[in-house]
Amino acid sequence: MEFAATLPFLGLALALVWQVLLIGLTAMYASHGAAEAARQAAVTPDDMERIDAEARKRVRAPWDGENVLTVEITDRGGARYAQVTLAMPVFLPGTDGPWDITAEAVVVTEVRPRGAPT
Repeated sequence: MEFAATLPFLGLALALVWQVLLIGLTAMYASHGAAEAARQAAVTPDDMERIDAEARKRVRAPWDGENVLTVEITDRGGARYAQVTLAMPVFLPGTDGPWDITAEAVVVTEVRPRGAPT
């Protein structure tokens, strides 16, 4: 009888642990994608398709989907940043939730972008 009463709480605790694991995994993929996008943006600053493709190589399916992952290069405070945003899955990878996780990495410029001030 006591086991039957605690079973729903154990299931809820397990679901909560699983969701926290998904949050950590999504944050890790966002961080890896941002680092790879920043590395590629340092070498080819004008080729956004290549930057996006390189960032997606570091992210596993289903997190690398077109509607799940976005890559942007932003200028802020005199520095360039690669931002990767991933849609946070709810309970199952591949299901979209209402939250996004964003990671960013500094682009250490090796090649100046075309049209950038010198």
